[in-house]
Amino acid sequence: MKSVRTFLTIITILSGLAYATVSAGQDRPNILWITSEDNGCFLGCYGDSNADTPNLDDLAERGVRYENCFANAPVCAVARSSWILSLPAVSSGIHHMRCKYRLPDELIPYPTLFRRAGYYVTNNAKTDYNTRSFEKEIWDECHGRAHYKNRKPGQPFFAIFNIGTSHESSIFPKTVERRVKRGEIPKKPQVAAENIKLPPYQVRTPETIQDWQRMYDSIKLMDREVGQVIRELEKSGEADNTIIIYNSDHGGITLRSKRYLHDSGTRVPLIVYFPEKWRHLAPGRAGSVSDRLVQFIDMPRTFLSLCGIDIPQHYAGRVFLGSGVEPAPEYVFLFSNRFDECPDMRRAITDGRWKYIRNYQPDRPRYQMLRFIWFQEGQQSQYRAYKAGRTSEAQAAHYRDQPPEELYDTSTDPHEIRNLATESNFKEKLQTMRRKLDSEILANRDIGFLPEPQMAAIDADNAGKTIYEFARDDSNYPMEEVLKLANIAHKRNPADIPAFIQALGHSTETIRCWGMMGLRMLGTQAAPVKAQIERALKDSSASVRINAAIALGNLGEKERACTLLIEEARSATTDPHSLWALDGIKYLGMPQVVRTIDKKDIVKKGRNYTGRTWKLLITGGDMHTPGGKGW
Repeated sequence: MKSVRTFLTIITILSGLAYATVSAGQDRPNILWITSEDNGCFLGCYGDSNADTPNLDDLAERGVRYENCFANAPVCAVARSSWILSLPAVSSGIHHMRCKYRLPDELIPYPTLFRRAGYYVTNNAKTDYNTRSFEKEIWDECHGRAHYKNRKPGQPFFAIFNIGTSHESSIFPKTVERRVKRGEIPKKPQVAAENIKLPPYQVRTPETIQDWQRMYDSIKLMDREVGQVIRELEKSGEADNTIIIYNSDHGGITLRSKRYLHDSGTRVPLIVYFPEKWRHLAPGRAGSVSDRLVQFIDMPRTFLSLCGIDIPQHYAGRVFLGSGVEPAPEYVFLFSNRFDECPDMRRAITDGRWKYIRNYQPDRPRYQMLRFIWFQEGQQSQYRAYKAGRTSEAQAAHYRDQPPEELYDTSTDPHEIRNLATESNFKEKLQTMRRKLDSEILANRDIGFLPEPQMAAIDADNAGKTIYEFARDDSNYPMEEVLKLANIAHKRNPADIPAFIQALGHSTETIRCWGMMGLRMLGTQAAPVKAQIERALKDSSASVRINAAIALGNLGEKERACTLLIEEARSATTDPHSLWALDGIKYLGMPQVVRTIDKKDIVKKGRNYTGRTWKLLITGGDMHTPGGKGW
């Protein structure tokens, strides 16, 4: 940490010298980057007739609108940890929600490069980078009043304005109540209930309709704030020299959107405006639409290129604007891991039409048992409808175990309902997408296959390697071997039991963990190797022991399994270790066994999600019964 701060201090000093040198001989554009939270493509300029977004519609008429832009991850912190380094978060090891893991000095955040080149760099004001190696100090200003107007005379600027008005919490009843009282939104929603068109995987309940109505109210408010930022730029006299970029940070907020790899969670709006002075860098005429494939890791690389700043070799993505445009990628790489207190692991690719999703824990239901999302009354009502048998097959699928893999043609099935992976006519396409996803995982050196308790132990050793450095050593993390085993494990085929048993004897912790996860995901089909599962309870790896306990629970020994998991949580030295153990109890649906345990024995100090999991367990909630008093 000290070395990173020393490095950033030196860069800050040198940036002033760089500014004096570069600005004297170059005319460079300013960049104003406006981001909004959680609103997806629910905008008028994207064809949504319910959306009242005149400012963004006007920006699209004057700029270029992109149809195929994707967030690499469908949640804020992981999307931003990919932005800040122009690197997929699974490549740097900061892909778990608010994990705060260390990074090596060689991974330089892009604001540092802009400052080094003489730009005045401001962020108003969200950080959320999933690392403790840097935070606000990489910006010239990073707070709610941060502004480009505070720069030196003539100094170019790179300024971010993040608008949180449309965040998912905007439809929580208490937020709505506060906004109505302040006069920010009308007491009666602006969009009539009969005009709300739900996707086929959502149940049309009064609560769901109201959530959608309030979502549109918050989007209207967000658009108003976008207009204020643009008008302020025009008044500043810098509009003629400023490129404006707008996008949301991921998809929408209702059921099966945010935190899911479907288009509803990853496809986002992107609008780019070039003033006349810099129109030669634009990808098309004013009001045009681009179908180029763009992903979030493209953005910092592109912004640096537009401003004539050298791009570090490790920056991923492709430049999609300006004179240095690079060929578009064939596919966008999408990923998800732990969200808050809920472990998860999915990987996907899309070319804008075809979407392939691989679920690496298909023994869990598709829906994610997060306490936060159950503040949405609509999601509660849809679960109640499912339990009462008032759901279609598409709606019920959200609450059942997810398939190992999914294939969709989004041109004919935009809501991704018909899973073509199970249809014989698409075998060749499925095989192609499988190979392409494997290639993306290997090319990006995906660290997400490391179990998080192991990652946390590596990170806790401040004198040792960072997770990033650890995972680049094939003797620690044999990536190809790990991927091969994980690709077998998620298929849940009992014929693969010998491969899982062999993996349990491997010297590498990650391999042993995936061997045990393969047995866990088989459920009762792992009964013939119960003795080997028993032996794994003594493994040196917490990740292996936890999954062995869950596997025993699947074989009928739930009480014993939960006792073992409580012991793991009590002895844990890191929050992910404790969280995995408590989540195992959720998985087994056994909340009653922890009610007499002292919370202080299990929930560690510091910012963590183990407390949320504990609360669900102690009050009777579990991953199979959301909406009850535990939620």
